Amino acid sequence: MKKGLRGDSDYRRAYILDTAALLLGFRGGENLYTTDLAVKEVVYGEIQVARLEAMLASGIIKTIEPSTEALAAVREASKRRGYELSETDESILATALDLSKKFKEVYVVTDDYAVQILANTLGLRFIPLKLPGIRRR
Repeated sequence: MKKGLRGDSDYRRAYILDTAALLLGFRGGENLYTTDLAVKEVVYGEIQVARLEAMLASGIIKTIEPSTEALAAVREASKRRGYELSETDESILATALDLSKKFKEVYVVTDDYAVQILANTLGLRFIPLKLPGIRRR
């Protein structure tokens, strides 16, 4: 592989991590993002909290908050599909929508089937963690 290609492909790809991905320590590539709401949900154990704090402090994972426009789009899609999402799930999907304006490929990293279905509805890709994901349409 040529030297510059890795950087180019990393710039085109971003990952938005939900709480489960943070707890499991997902490190599937560069350009890892999450939201403050997801970070606040990581309270499972000392190791997970310490790992997340280190990844945030080092800049491996960056927190970003979604735009009000993206949140509105997620809420409308959720309403149309008949799903009631948590504020955290809404923030993850909305942030993914915002990142899709900057990156060529954006992946929502989640095992939550409702989030996967809505990601699919919104034209976003997703990566399941431990469970098989939904079938993409």
